[in-house]
Amino acid sequence: MSGGALAAFILAGCGGESGGGSEPTTAGTTAAAGAAAAMRGIVFNTGSGDVTLFDPATNEVTGSRPTNAVVRWLSGEQRYFDGESIWTYDYPEEEVRAIAINPETFEIVSQVPTGGAGPGHSFVLTPDGRRGFVNVAGDDFLAVVDPRAGEVVGQIETGAYP
Repeated sequence: MSGGALAAFILAGCGGESGGGSEPTTAGTTAAAGAAAAMRGIVFNTGSGDVTLFDPATNEVTGSRPTNAVVRWLSGEQRYFDGESIWTYDYPEEEVRAIAINPETFEIVSQVPTGGAGPGHSFVLTPDGRRGFVNVAGDDFLAVVDPRAGEVVGQIETGAYP
């Protein structure tokens, strides 16, 4: 995996090849055990343009899929999953865009242009998922995104290179 950056995270309840998350739990199985079975790890490989899937319980690779986004960074300290899509950012042709990625196909399902120049550095959802914020470092502002409407609803000036 040399030559490209990695962005990795663990996603609960989104299904996958080894534990779909939609199967009912059996008697005696705790909710925590059921949730653990529905987790899967995902590594976005920017150099190769694909994702590596792994089982977080065993750290074994369970598959790989191509993606049509360059995901540079996601943090376990930030909210990025709205229950349906993985929200992050990209800046093709130097325009920062908030993007939603389908966690099953890893294709972009929504793009929200910010109107600002890249690079970008992060995207974060509010706890209720009603707003997202993406920094637009080339034009010194945070774009306020309404993920449900798929549009920028505001802009917060930040100063040099947020």
